Amino acid sequence: MSIPATSTLIRTSSLELRSIRFEEVAAILDLIRRAIERGCSQHYDPGQRNAVFLTYARGLFAEAVGPFEGIVAVREDALVGFAQFDPITGRLRAVFVDGDAQQSGVGSRLLAEIERRLRLRGGKRLYGAMSLNAVQFYARAGFRSLSGPECLASAGVSVPVVRMEKLLRS
Repeated sequence: MSIPATSTLIRTSSLELRSIRFEEVAAILDLIRRAIERGCSQHYDPGQRNAVFLTYARGLFAEAVGPFEGIVAVREDALVGFAQFDPITGRLRAVFVDGDAQQSGVGSRLLAEIERRLRLRGGKRLYGAMSLNAVQFYARAGFRSLSGPECLASAGVSVPVVRMEKLLRS
């Protein structure tokens, strides 16, 4: 079964990928907090994890209506993943998978959907500042490091990241 290129809904194996709804922002923030606590605990201290969370918490309500595009992954009526990107520049802002759903393919599905949507808009490159715990995930997905770890200031706290990119094929 092929899905039309303009579709914003994809369903396979009980995982639904769709654009976020404004009324889901609070639940998405809860998911982000859980994802950070579980996924980042070996790479970032509590202050750094909180700073990363605050970066999203400060702007997600406004960003839900633009300029970024957000996608949620839903399984059995529960949010299990969230991704956000800039459809104009190709900057990947976020891919978060709820703690219990990590390592189950949700992140890969979200990333593939971002790539699909970006290609439809003529995008040639997806890039971002990746958290240390996710570098291997992005490398397996075809991203390459642009530099070694560097520190970004987030909520007044220094958080190490790795800038990475993936060139998209048509």
